[in-house]
Amino acid sequence: MDIEELKTRMADDVVEYADRVMAMYGAPFARAMGVEIERIEKDRVVCSMELTPVMMNSMGRGHGAAIYTLIDHTFAIAANMVADGTGQSTEVKFYRPASGKLTAEAVPINRSRSLEVYAVKVFSEEGKLIASATCTSFMLRK
Repeated sequence: MDIEELKTRMADDVVEYADRVMAMYGAPFARAMGVEIERIEKDRVVCSMELTPVMMNSMGRGHGAAIYTLIDHTFAIAANMVADGTGQSTEVKFYRPASGKLTAEAVPINRSRSLEVYAVKVFSEEGKLIASATCTSFMLRK
């Protein structure tokens, strides 16, 4: 995806942050894992990822680390869109096995000068809840 396509996936009130988001989109690990940006709004970031054979656990289901990758990168885009932050903590709950294409949605719970907290939910293609997380970012002030 190039920056012009990215801008079509961003709401008008956040398109000014396209350069910052493009840099996060280009993160080598996220690219290797196939994380894609679906939609970005002021208070909502949606990303997706197709689970591939190398992302499966020994039981043939989506590995928790792969699901966490989608959670973490969706959260990172939401928390770093406007200002720099770094992940402080994440609590993840897994509800059912995963396969196919997953979609994650991050929305803010609370934003303060030093911390931002997000709720991130991961859904299957059928809309079933696969996992949820509470992710906290420590905001880096210059």
